[in-house]
Amino acid sequence: MEKDNREYIFVTDDKALREGGTLSPTDKEIVESIKKGEKLITIESVEQLKEMAKAAAERFEEFKELCKPMTFKRAKIVRMLRVERGCSWRHIAETCYRFGWGKWSPPSNQIMGMALCERAAQLLGENYEEAPWN
Repeated sequence: MEKDNREYIFVTDDKALREGGTLSPTDKEIVESIKKGEKLITIESVEQLKEMAKAAAERFEEFKELCKPMTFKRAKIVRMLRVERGCSWRHIAETCYRFGWGKWSPPSNQIMGMALCERAAQLLGENYEEAPWN
C-alpha cells in the first residue's frame, strides 16, 4: 500500500499523551501506528463524525454508571495514578481493570479511564478536565 504525503494528526485531550506522561502499552502502540500512517480512521463526513461522537458519549455515560460506587480510597488511588504518576486515561483503565475493579472491554479503554478520573475527581471535590488532572 502506497503512503501519501499528508501529515496525520492524532487528536486527544489526554494530558499524558500531550505532555509525555506514563503511557499504557496500547497508547504506545497507537502512537507508533499513527507515526507510520497505519490504523487511521478517515472521517468522510460531518454525519460520520457526529455518529462517532454520539457513540462515544453513550459509552461514557455507561462507564460513569459503573464508576458511581467508587470509594474515597479508590478515588485517591486514581488521583495518584493520574496526577502524581502522570498516567494516561488508557493506563488508568488498564491498571484499575487489573486491580479487579470491574470488567470492561478493552481493559485499556480510554473512555473508561476518563470516567474513572471524572468520578475520582468528583469524590475529591475536583474537576478531571482541569489542572492538575488534565
